[in-house]
Amino acid sequence: MGIDSIGRNASSKSWKTFTSRADEFIRKTQEYVLQGLDPGGIYRAIWARDASYILKDWFLSGNIQGALQQIYFMWSHQIEANKDQKLVYGRGSPEMNFSSEVANEQKLKEFEGALPTTIYQPGFSEVYGQNPDIDSTALMLSTTSWVLVRTLLKEEQQPHLQQLPLLAEHSSDYVSALLSKVGITDPYKVTDFVIPKMLKAVCYLISRDEDKDGLLEQNHNEDWMDTILRAGKIVYSQASWLLALIDFTTLLVKVGMQSDAKKLMTLTMDTIQAVEQKLWSEDDSSYVDVQKSHEWPSRMLTQDVSLYLVAITQNMITNRQNKKEGEMQELEYSTRPLLDSNQYAYAMRSRLWNDNWPLVTEVELKDSGPWILRPYEYHNRTFWPWISGIEMLARSRFNQIEECNILLSKIASEGHPHIHALYEWINPITDQPSGAFPFRTGISSIRLALFDIIYRNNL
Repeated sequence: MGIDSIGRNASSKSWKTFTSRADEFIRKTQEYVLQGLDPGGIYRAIWARDASYILKDWFLSGNIQGALQQIYFMWSHQIEANKDQKLVYGRGSPEMNFSSEVANEQKLKEFEGALPTTIYQPGFSEVYGQNPDIDSTALMLSTTSWVLVRTLLKEEQQPHLQQLPLLAEHSSDYVSALLSKVGITDPYKVTDFVIPKMLKAVCYLISRDEDKDGLLEQNHNEDWMDTILRAGKIVYSQASWLLALIDFTTLLVKVGMQSDAKKLMTLTMDTIQAVEQKLWSEDDSSYVDVQKSHEWPSRMLTQDVSLYLVAITQNMITNRQNKKEGEMQELEYSTRPLLDSNQYAYAMRSRLWNDNWPLVTEVELKDSGPWILRPYEYHNRTFWPWISGIEMLARSRFNQIEECNILLSKIASEGHPHIHALYEWINPITDQPSGAFPFRTGISSIRLALFDIIYRNNL
């Protein structure tokens, strides 16, 4: 069954149970969404990858002007040479002995076009690894494009969008709304401002394909799992890149930049072909990272591989929505016969689920750093509501509502509505939550999955 069958082909009972839980979750977590762009809890700075989820949630929650203002803010912090900014890098890199350095002019030229991992304050940012992480830049490319396409469409249909009264008086988003008068929430001005920067970001990401085989390479700890020392050709990072390409192509088509859009379409198809040829493993019935690190367990499966399923179905969802809304676009790409989703889903459940706890890594890690992890700590075989939201979204696009019910039930903590979702990660053996609380990134990831599932059922 494919992505068009959700709801209609799922059992009526399963679908009703799921939508009831989804509605309750969305209602009970609304209060956390608009409290800030930082991930929440102990994390007070802004992380680009986390902001990509939170901003999309802001848009869907009605805070359109706040989302536009913060998109402008994020791209204002793009790394550039000859710019008055302080950038440190290397704190998460074993190649640099986990010690940070201030980027000199040559290093800024090397990083130019990327977004930093973390923005601490205006003029001071950090790249966590030896190089800018692929997913921070790629996911913000994706979210920016996604928000702008929909905002421009809304503006065409209903000019002069009004801010919805969802903001707490003293929240950062209320302040952002007051700043709208300076002209950085006009969707046309924001689009004009960010597209040149986004094209530079694409050029930077293309440069990360060092051997020109269609796959981007990274060094250790240059993605969201920033302690597990994986490096090489990582499926999750290719998925982030594909989401950027697909959503940015849609924006370029929307604003009439057909020539650039066609280039990105070709790059998208080449990237998918490279993933299918080089990262699909018949023996594992799954996509598997190609590691360049001897510390990494051979052929280990990670939960974030599910983002690739989201990426390769993204354009199909976009096309159905655009045709529904009168926007005729052709952004079709060919993939493997949308792969054997049941086979792949079985591999993930059999190898990553432990008593219905979906875990981020298949086996316990022996090496980590700069944080030396114990078993069932942080990224070492733990349950993350954030990436479980991505897995739920991926499974929903292949009509696996029973699995989505299980995931949502676990996220919603069975008897303690949505408590698991408020934490950064949970020890699956002791059920002990840890990390940031409330972790806004995880909350938004789950909400975005639920919005997507329910919206598609109504198309």
